Amino acid sequence: MIGIFLCALSFFADRAVIEWVKMHDWKSLKEVAGFLSRWGDWPELMLFASIGLCPAWLGRSRVVCKTLLCMMIAATISGAAVNSVRLLSGRARPNNTQATQEWNGLWSSRGFLLFQNKYHSFPSGHTGAAFAFFGVPWFAERRYGWWALIAAIAIGWSRLYLNVHYLSDVMVGMLVGLVTAFFVWARLQSRIDRFLGDLRYF
Repeated sequence: MIGIFLCALSFFADRAVIEWVKMHDWKSLKEVAGFLSRWGDWPELMLFASIGLCPAWLGRSRVVCKTLLCMMIAATISGAAVNSVRLLSGRARPNNTQATQEWNGLWSSRGFLLFQNKYHSFPSGHTGAAFAFFGVPWFAERRYGWWALIAAIAIGWSRLYLNVHYLSDVMVGMLVGLVTAFFVWARLQSRIDRFLGDLRYF
């Protein structure tokens, strides 16, 4: 409930955040934000997890394999859910100067918007996938997993700083990602544990 309340509240702060970003438009931070956005999307997260999965599998580390597989599954489910809504909502991105209105659905005066990325702002796909991906380690081990959320927060921030998403886009993406991570870890980790079978723990 707190998450839903914060998401609802974030819509009222959208314009203030956009103005703050415009007033603090620094080249060095833009480069950092660009880097985070480039390497924080779903395909890159899957690549990193796959790279980590190989030595974990060869080292027969059941815990690491289980966590990485849950991270990949959570990011995929969250990404699919968020992107499905994003394609249908038709919310113009903050940097879309051609948009005549903010919310458009599938159609506007410019025609069919399904394949026009500048109208795919809500929710943030990067943020949804990142919080699902990095949320799994947090739910798996609260004492040490919090560090992973720093990466997810950084990716969400990058989308704001690049002026391609509103605060509410990022907040809703974050909520969807965390909820997905929680349910994947709670519901699937035991099944994946059985699937991994004879792999030993450290």
